[in-house]
Amino acid sequence: MSNQSLESLFNYTPHEIQQWLKERGHPAYRAKQLLQWIYQRRAASFDEMTDLSKPLRDELQGAFSITVPPVRARQEDSADGTVKCLFELRDGECVEAVLMPRYGDGAKTDPRTGAVKNRKKIKTQGYTTCITTQVGCMFACRFCASGQMGLKRNMTADEIIAQVMAFHRSEPSLSRIVFMGTGEPLHNYDHLKRAIDILTDPSGPGFSPRRITVSTVGLAPEIYRMAKEGWKVKLAVSLHATTDAKRAEIIPLARSYQLDQLKDAILYYQRSNGRRISLEYLMLGGVNDSRKDAERLLRFCEGFLCHVTLIPYNAVSKSEFRSSSQERMQLFKDCLRRGKIDATVRYSRGRNIDAACGQLRLRHEREQAA
Repeated sequence: MSNQSLESLFNYTPHEIQQWLKERGHPAYRAKQLLQWIYQRRAASFDEMTDLSKPLRDELQGAFSITVPPVRARQEDSADGTVKCLFELRDGECVEAVLMPRYGDGAKTDPRTGAVKNRKKIKTQGYTTCITTQVGCMFACRFCASGQMGLKRNMTADEIIAQVMAFHRSEPSLSRIVFMGTGEPLHNYDHLKRAIDILTDPSGPGFSPRRITVSTVGLAPEIYRMAKEGWKVKLAVSLHATTDAKRAEIIPLARSYQLDQLKDAILYYQRSNGRRISLEYLMLGGVNDSRKDAERLLRFCEGFLCHVTLIPYNAVSKSEFRSSSQERMQLFKDCLRRGKIDATVRYSRGRNIDAACGQLRLRHEREQAA
């Protein structure tokens, strides 16, 4: 039986693995051994699990797969060490995920080129992976390559986890996960929640919820649901504009949830878990980067603890937008800081490769069609 036809063990919670083993007469401690092999030792096959009996390994191999998706395209940015992979899923669809090294506060990034000065001599503080949750995206944000594809389907929990494990097997110091890849994570709510439950289980991968960030363009009902169900992860909201009219122009979804509704949902989530909210703000030259925009953003931030990340626009094909100038971004940041709002400029990693959501997949599809 091929791995393609087997059920992925990444889709099983530690409790479900224990139950599966128990039903087949195996002692409970085997579950702990199996989980350690999969997630701590990052085994790529059941044959590696030498403290499990041969009959059990054969039984597992006949029932489950622990394979990660094959890489169909890979890019590495020599300027900052970012790696982007295009993974092929079981049905032949492809999705992107990114691995980013984290450098200390002393590391200097050239704002023009994205190069980290003396990168080879600086010890990394670990790695962050940016993970995809949907094949394509239905929300068609005007600045994003993913919206050019449309939504093909939601990804399952095991497909989400397999992306993490694909990187974790090569980089044991991977410790942070951001769900900011292709698609809207909260539009795939149930599979995302199951994936996070498995990833944060102490008996399994054991990732800290404090080191997991879920990004959303503002699905207010799902943010309320996250709060009511006790999610402990960090919440990042892609704001990108300070008026309902401008936001709806950039993000079509904003026609459904206005800024005051979104703020109420954010406040509700913060009250439920006490975590600081991240506001992502893409700096689009001449579109959303005026002084009045900064002042309106200050008013939006009143009443809750937040951090504003200003993001220079990484242009994609067929987009009419351009990034704000460095001078304009500095003025915008200074205005927020004078208003006592913590704000930083995030120079995107992987600027010298197709690192923006959807770019590598679009290039791959065009090359295949040529």
